[in-house]
Amino acid sequence: MKHMKRNFSKLFAFGLIFSLFNACEKEFSEIGTGIIDNPNIEIKLQSYPVKTYNKRITPFESNGLPKNLLGYYNDPIFGNTTAHFLAQLTPKSYNVDFGDSPVLDSVVLTIPYTSRKTSEEYTIDSLYGEDAVKLSIFKNNFFLRDFDPNSDLDQNQSYYSNGSLSSSEQLNTAQLEGQLLYSTSYFLPSNEEITLTALNSEGESETSETLAPSLRVKLEDTSLPANFWEDLIIAKEDSEELSNSNNFYNYFRGLYFKVEALDAEKGHLIQLDFASSNAHVKLHYKYQTTSTTSDETTERQGTYEMGFNGTRINVFENDFEPTILQEITNANEVDGDERLYLKGGEGSMAIVELFAEDESGNDFNDFITDFKESNGDETIIKRLINEAYVEFYVDESAGADADYPNRIFVYDLNNNIPLYDYFLDSSVNTITSDSKFSHLVPISTETDDQGIEHKKYKVRLTGHLNNIVTKDSTNVKIGLLVSSNVGAVDMKKLLQYDDDLEVIPSGAILSPKSVIVHGSNSDDALKKVKLTVYYTEPNN
Repeated sequence: MKHMKRNFSKLFAFGLIFSLFNACEKEFSEIGTGIIDNPNIEIKLQSYPVKTYNKRITPFESNGLPKNLLGYYNDPIFGNTTAHFLAQLTPKSYNVDFGDSPVLDSVVLTIPYTSRKTSEEYTIDSLYGEDAVKLSIFKNNFFLRDFDPNSDLDQNQSYYSNGSLSSSEQLNTAQLEGQLLYSTSYFLPSNEEITLTALNSEGESETSETLAPSLRVKLEDTSLPANFWEDLIIAKEDSEELSNSNNFYNYFRGLYFKVEALDAEKGHLIQLDFASSNAHVKLHYKYQTTSTTSDETTERQGTYEMGFNGTRINVFENDFEPTILQEITNANEVDGDERLYLKGGEGSMAIVELFAEDESGNDFNDFITDFKESNGDETIIKRLINEAYVEFYVDESAGADADYPNRIFVYDLNNNIPLYDYFLDSSVNTITSDSKFSHLVPISTETDDQGIEHKKYKVRLTGHLNNIVTKDSTNVKIGLLVSSNVGAVDMKKLLQYDDDLEVIPSGAILSPKSVIVHGSNSDDALKKVKLTVYYTEPNN
């Protein structure tokens, strides 16, 4: 097995890569425009073979995600997914003075949903499903270490989506579920903003703060021992436990959010912003202060805040539908698959091989000789690529009313980075911050000559193919996945990897949706996957 390519710092060089190739692409754009404007130049079309086959997404690194999922999602085709969450809490400050005679008022957890305000109302983004689930929040007793003791170079510890720390070590479930802090049998997110009130100087209640839609609850379960939080935090005022982050992480090991389905066919999964500065646990308390001049005692309000700045881990449970899992497992890597099963999270994806040899023997060499030829040390470009793309038609036989994902994503499996066209595409929706609409066209509908509608995804690869022709770039294997955010391209490594697949982008991890599309071996000739190239032949 080859050594795993883990140069994830490549992602930080996106801007540099773009700069290096931008001049070349500009030249092609200008040449193409000139030719199109010339009525004597004919734009021609040619298709090339593509091979596509299924690939199971095995457990992946699930710490350090930009957002996190929580809940239960019922996929009627692929099966069910449950997302739990585990995280350290980090004090906002250390060596805190709680004042004289502190008395605890409440302990409040606040986690913002991913939302945006439209007009006078909030819209919650990335909410999948509309039915309640059971939510329990526990004090975690499992120590989340920072470094991997089995590594040679003090590498950071990775935590994986199935609860693994490595191929031989698992999270201890019994330790995750320590003291129960909160439980509800009806957790369902609301898009209502949260209004906080406080007493003013005249003793009247008034609005003190307005929060965006959030999970906001008191961590005061009836099963808690008397003075639980006082003993855990306030009583440790001058102790080493509250003196620095390392001591605190070892002392109070964080929270575990556990989800359970109330109905196997119902539930919801939601994206929460645990990385937000507004995500925290706050202890609200009263304390006394005494004037040094008059000996007068005054009661004041205090807070002790802990954020989620430490390790954050998503843990997934998957119940894959057996027949579909078998089809994915038995992928035909030689001839390609008839259907491609795309599901986010610990689901499934597809491998795309451009210019795979077809039944007529056409392959990559035919494409190269079509577009350029060598004359000694000189390379002559015979054709200029105006546009190249691959279309993936949705197999709607499972139900035309299915909730299909809006976006798919492709990336270079050899180098674990997006394709060149991704960097060239600057399109952005300013309202939603969604992007890359030219390269990764959102799901659309086309109508055929009989008036029948067909849903499809389109992926433009013009820059990628131009680089192959003019720069001798490698014809790499391409990964195809669904995505909740095509801008989330930070790559997360797999627990077990192979020659085809080592990492997946976080945008695919954070999408529980699924879709079945026609593959290269589809029995529908019009919908089978192929590469379409529009080109012009320059006058020499």
